[in-house]
Amino acid sequence: MKFTYLSAEDAQRLSADLRAVEAGSVATLALHIAPILEAHQMYSRRTACLSGYVFGHPSQGDGREIMTSQLIYMDTEAGIARTVNRWYRLGHPAGTGRV
Repeated sequence: MKFTYLSAEDAQRLSADLRAVEAGSVATLALHIAPILEAHQMYSRRTACLSGYVFGHPSQGDGREIMTSQLIYMDTEAGIARTVNRWYRLGHPAGTGRV
């Protein structure tokens, strides 16, 4: 199974926009054509992520059960997944009786 939350091209555009905002270059963005969102509120919603027992994580102890940040890309055949924060190598899926 392959899952892609964001294409590489979309990710590059998003990255460029965030870099412009961080650099204070908001004038370079095409905000004059952006839609207006009236009566806006911030909500939390469910998003794809992974859970499991992690080994070799830079700040989590081996064997610790974790929930990752948002899942951006996963290819179970290649055994890899990319979250917002890092790459993961996929071991055995849940339900196989292995950890």
